[in-house]
Parts: sequence; C-alpha cells; structure tokens
Amino acid sequence: MRFAPERNRCYYSSSMTLASMFRPGRLSLAALAAVILAAALARTACATPSTTFWAPSTPFVQPLGVLHVTYDTYFGSKAAYPIDLGLTMGVLPGKRLQSEIGFDLLYPSIAGSSAIDLPLVLNAKVGAPEDTYFKGQPGWSAGIFGAGLKKGFNDQNVLGAMIGKTLPRFGAASIGGYYALNKDLFRSASGKAERSGLMAGWLSPPIDVPRIDKIVLAWDLQTGKNALGATGGGAYLYFTPAIDLLIGPVFFFEDELQPGASKSLWTAQLDVDLDLLAGSKK
Repeated sequence: MRFAPERNRCYYSSSMTLASMFRPGRLSLAALAAVILAAALARTACATPSTTFWAPSTPFVQPLGVLHVTYDTYFGSKAAYPIDLGLTMGVLPGKRLQSEIGFDLLYPSIAGSSAIDLPLVLNAKVGAPEDTYFKGQPGWSAGIFGAGLKKGFNDQNVLGAMIGKTLPRFGAASIGGYYALNKDLFRSASGKAERSGLMAGWLSPPIDVPRIDKIVLAWDLQTGKNALGATGGGAYLYFTPAIDLLIGPVFFFEDELQPGASKSLWTAQLDVDLDLLAGSKK
C-alpha cells in the first residue's frame, strides 16, 4: 500500500522560495465544510504527509495552524488502490524549526480475507524553509511516514529525509532518500529485501490560465523494486489558492506488487488548505 505525505499549495513571485511555493491559501470554514461534505458523500475518509506527486519527495513542512485535507484516488482498468482521506497540520511556531503531524485512513483495506475496521496510518516530520539559517540554505525535512497500526500489514514505518531549492525560472527541485524499518513489507516480487532508495521531485513555476487561479506541473520519483517504487507526473489545477485537483499517471517499477499487477495507474487528488489561525495573524 502507498502512504505518502500530503501535497501543499504553490505560490510564485520574483523572490520565490520552496517555502513560498508551498504556502497554503486560506479557506473559510463554510467552504471547507462543503468540500468535506462532498468527500463524505463520495464514501471516503483519509490523510497523508507532504508530497510532490506520488512520494513524500519534498522538504516542505506545513506551517503552524494550517490544516491540509486530501482526498486521493488511484485507479486503472484492472484495479485500484483504497481511497485515501487524510489530514495533516503544522504544529510548531516559528520558522527555525517547523513540524507537521498527520494521519491517513484508507478504505477499503483488506488483510487476508478480513476487512480492517480502522486502517489508520500516521506520519510526522520536522524541517525548516529555505534561507532560515543563512542565505542560500536549502529547505530540509526529516521524519517518518507509513506508520500503520496493523502489524504486518500497514506498519511500513519509513524514515525519510529531503533537501530542496528553488531556482529562478526552473521551479522547485528536491532530492533525498528513505529507509523502511519493516523489511518484511519492502521486498521485490522475487522476495529480495528492497527497503531503501532515492526520492526526487520537481514543481514548475505557476502557469497563469484564464478562469482558474493557476496550473503547476509536477514530477517525482521513488526508487526501489518494492511496493512504493514508482515515478509519475501531472498537473495541479488550482481553482483557488487553497483548493486544487492533481491529475496524472503513476508508473511502477515492480508491477507484480501493485493492484491487479498494474504497470501504471491514474490518480486524481483533491486538496484543500485551511488556515485555522488566520484571524489571529491579522
């Protein structure tokens, strides 16, 4: 099963940094309630850490008090992943050290022949934005994701670390790696242990388009011949600075480990950010 940190909204300016690209917009409680209700009517619930496209391949950390809601689907002609409804929020004040915590619920989740009533997966990380300690310093983060509560099923317990830098006219690039503490859940189709690998990601500068806020192109990579090994890319369609839809294909490195032995799946992911401290910041 795939558990990746939540993606977060992008802004751009002439002095753009990775942190500013991911600065969430503000959404009213009424608007958020409408989005959550729509998700509920679609029969789902879940949450994740910060991602670029498929993997937690970004050093971005949610700012204090900003709640990120995500509704992720992965589907193909032969099979699909469980629907993922997730929540992630920044919990530390200041910029020198930030932290986010979150969880995912993935329904339906089946272990053997039995359904899991509460398929809960946790994530957490710490980090700092670009230029926090000195000019030119890359953004960084380190943490854990895939910390599931069902032993031997979703307790992947993956450690990850990323650094990233924003480049003029190029966008935001990031690179890092991961190491899974549960080797039994990180094996190739032949049974060989594949518990570590590289992660890399890229986000384009925003593209202005009529009728919506903007479009941001995305690509990322997570190496390894295991259940998480894949690459993919697509486009974030920002309807407002705080609401977007991410669409695109994911291509797997070990298709025998994927639902229906799929070589690829399409994804559609709805993201909403709510600044719970917006009133106190004025």
